[in-house]
Amino acid sequence: MKKRFSVFGLVFLSLFLFSYSCQDHQPPGEPPLLSTHELFYDSIHGKCSFTTELEVLNIGTIPVTEYGIVYNAALSGGSGPNRENPTIEDYPKIVFDMPFSTGIKQKVGPQICTNSNYYRAYAILSNGTVVYGQTLRFTNL
Repeated sequence: MKKRFSVFGLVFLSLFLFSYSCQDHQPPGEPPLLSTHELFYDSIHGKCSFTTELEVLNIGTIPVTEYGIVYNAALSGGSGPNRENPTIEDYPKIVFDMPFSTGIKQKVGPQICTNSNYYRAYAILSNGTVVYGQTLRFTNL
C-alpha cells in the first residue's frame, strides 16, 4: 500500500507541476530598433532650419508612447552632460507623429544656427525606459 500511495503522490505532483508549467507567462518585451539618419539643412523652411530623419527597423513588442530625435546643438562645441550622446532628460527633442511603425520618418526641426550638432533617435516605451539609435554628428565649418 505504501508503494501505491507513493506512486499516486508522484503522479499527482507531476501533474500539478506540469499544469503550472503550461500557464501563460509574460515573456520580457523586446524593445524597438532605431536607426538615426543624417540630417540636412532645409533651405525651403528658412535659414538654420533642418530636416531630421530616423528609421524604425523593428517596432519590438513593448508599446512606444513617444519617439523622435534628441539633439545637442551647440555653437563652438558646447558643453553639458552627455554632450556627445544627448539624452531626453538633458537636451531638446523633436517629437515625431504617432503611430509608431516601421519605415523612414522625417520631420522639419526647429531653427538652430549651429556649427556642431550631436543627435540620435529615441523612443520612450510604455514601461518608462528609453531606447536610442546611434549618435551622429553634424558639423558646419
